[in-house]
Amino acid sequence: MNLESAYKNISLTQFLELIDFKGYSWLIKRLSGNDTGITGGHQSGIYVPRSFMDAVMPLVITTERYNPTEEISCYIASHDCLQNGIQAKYYNNKYFPELNLKKKYDEFRMTRWAGTPLQDVENTGSICVLAGKYDDAGTELLCWVSRTEDEEDLIEYWLGKEVEPSRMYNSKLLDDVKEVPLLKQLPESWFSNFPSGRDIFDFIESKLPQSSWTRSIDDLLLKRRSMEFDVFTEIERYDVLPNIKDGFSSVDEFIKYANSIANRRKSRAGTSLELHLESIFRYEKLQFETQVVTEQNKKPDFVFPSGEAYHNPQFPDFKLHMLASKTCCKDRWRQVISEADRIKPKHLFTLQEGVSSNQLNEMYQNGIVLVVPQPIMSFFPADYRNKIMNLTGFVEYIRSSQA
Repeated sequence: MNLESAYKNISLTQFLELIDFKGYSWLIKRLSGNDTGITGGHQSGIYVPRSFMDAVMPLVITTERYNPTEEISCYIASHDCLQNGIQAKYYNNKYFPELNLKKKYDEFRMTRWAGTPLQDVENTGSICVLAGKYDDAGTELLCWVSRTEDEEDLIEYWLGKEVEPSRMYNSKLLDDVKEVPLLKQLPESWFSNFPSGRDIFDFIESKLPQSSWTRSIDDLLLKRRSMEFDVFTEIERYDVLPNIKDGFSSVDEFIKYANSIANRRKSRAGTSLELHLESIFRYEKLQFETQVVTEQNKKPDFVFPSGEAYHNPQFPDFKLHMLASKTCCKDRWRQVISEADRIKPKHLFTLQEGVSSNQLNEMYQNGIVLVVPQPIMSFFPADYRNKIMNLTGFVEYIRSSQA
């Protein structure tokens, strides 16, 4: 099939409907700095799980050949871009011990995206949807890279959850049962009455207290976030699957139930990061207040030391600070500019794995300093890393101001 002529000028809605109608296998992720190349060099393509390769390019799944490779084409419908010569590759040296290689690989990647929107540094943080299938006619591979916030919202609505940085969502793995070490320790009441986001976080905090944590608070936040995600997913599975198996008496009933699940997910995603940061700030004995109303009824996530100090004209401006928190900050960072007129610079915490040099320049020109967990600092341009704070550095900055 000529992919370009078949799918040229389709909308995102049509693209997502096509995936459902044709039963494509798909992957969804946010492009990291390593994916788009802002760190100075392109990695070996996009990692894909075995289940996706099995559905889209099964010919490479073999240990009879060393690093078997097949070439395919992909039509990137969002940008009307046909890329030929993409390599579906199985890195399988684990099964060739005679080569005496130090690193043992058993993974699948799709490489040779240079010159496409997937390796455009300005698309760092954008949502990428990769979809395809394999049949007698061969492989059909399509892609969409989000261009606007509205497109991101539509993809997340279709997926039914927020697309978080560092996570990959796979059509073949959505219902897999993952072993959660904390499962047997969860309160029994949670399996009959779904807990709130605060309840889940309090449980995670009790199992991973900061007082006994020996590494940095940057690592602590990421570890707690990962545990919280796993626990929420497991409880949701117990809560939702029985209702799905019991069935629904009408389409309207099913849609209403599906919307309630999506809203619960959005609610968790919207408050999770703030709860993690708030817990760390309290333990570090920083003075702060959340959701302080400032000019134009804006509400920064955190104001240091308090809303009372912010609205007191006698309180020195240089001792006022704020922190906005956004899981992904691409394009959304501009919302922070007008959140608190008295405070300069403004700080923004994000989990996004990389921001282009152009956007970083624009942020600094508008008085915004980025704060990220230290483990993802390597996803950012090397010449900007000394201008970005890690969480530990931000806490010390606030503590020094409040000394």
